[in-house]
Amino acid sequence: MKIIIIKKKLLANTVLYLSLFAVIITLIYFISNNFESIQTISPINISKDEHYDLTGDGIKDTLEMLNSQNKIDLNIKSSKDDYFLSNEIKDKILFTTNNHLEPKVFIHDISRDNIPEIILIGSKDNKPISYIFHWNKDKFDLVSSNQNNVSGILDCKNSRTPQFYSLSSSEGLSSLKSFMLINNKSLDTSKENVTLPSLDSATQFMNLIESQYLPDDLPGIFTSTIDKKNLSLLWTLDKENCSYTFQNAFFYDYRWNDSGEPSSIRWRLSFEKSDKRGSDASKSEFVLLIDLNLDKIDSSYKINSIQKIS
Repeated sequence: MKIIIIKKKLLANTVLYLSLFAVIITLIYFISNNFESIQTISPINISKDEHYDLTGDGIKDTLEMLNSQNKIDLNIKSSKDDYFLSNEIKDKILFTTNNHLEPKVFIHDISRDNIPEIILIGSKDNKPISYIFHWNKDKFDLVSSNQNNVSGILDCKNSRTPQFYSLSSSEGLSSLKSFMLINNKSLDTSKENVTLPSLDSATQFMNLIESQYLPDDLPGIFTSTIDKKNLSLLWTLDKENCSYTFQNAFFYDYRWNDSGEPSSIRWRLSFEKSDKRGSDASKSEFVLLIDLNLDKIDSSYKINSIQKIS
């Protein structure tokens, strides 16, 4: 009987351990999948000496931001050569210095050829400007350049071909442009895209930040489940002493529904924060991230999260 009891305990322990192991594996699987579904497209912190393979040779390249005589350039140091991106610009000037709007560098494979494109957003002569560069065998080609201050990518990580969008916040949808990058060539898709998902709610939120005072009743651009701590951030803005002016935005989708529509879109919003009683030296960049979810009832996008970055 003792032998039988020991075997039963051993069997019970074995079943318990296997069950725990299965639970752990399942948790890891779901956490991993969830992490992948919300991978972020964030600006690169070049000061940390970031390295990426931007030429497709399997060797990581170094990004170097150069600032001299009011001009800002980006140099890609590869194993074979240095590539100054300003050389691809007609006037050889990529950006000019703007103390409250530093250039941002985003890396994403729009072409789906396993070599990421370089997306640059910044200021030139105090006007917004953005570029997209694509590696073409022996150099970086300038794929796109415009003076719009809103840009982003949709279908960025699903089964469809990614599309890059840009527009002017002051002109709205009438200025909307879009394209795909296929076989090293840009395909204009602007005529097919007359709307931009989540733009209306994002624009209303920008206006809310820019307004001198918050209204008594907030617009219906927030989900009912938004964390109250997130929402309270609106009341921590020092609007009595400071003003907030929209500068630029970058957006991308990271979840999709069964129809292939983006169900979650993230916007990175940059504002110029100014002391109402100060000088230009008091100006700084103020950045917010907002996540918008597709409302199944009215098919609108509503803000479910607000994060202050700087």
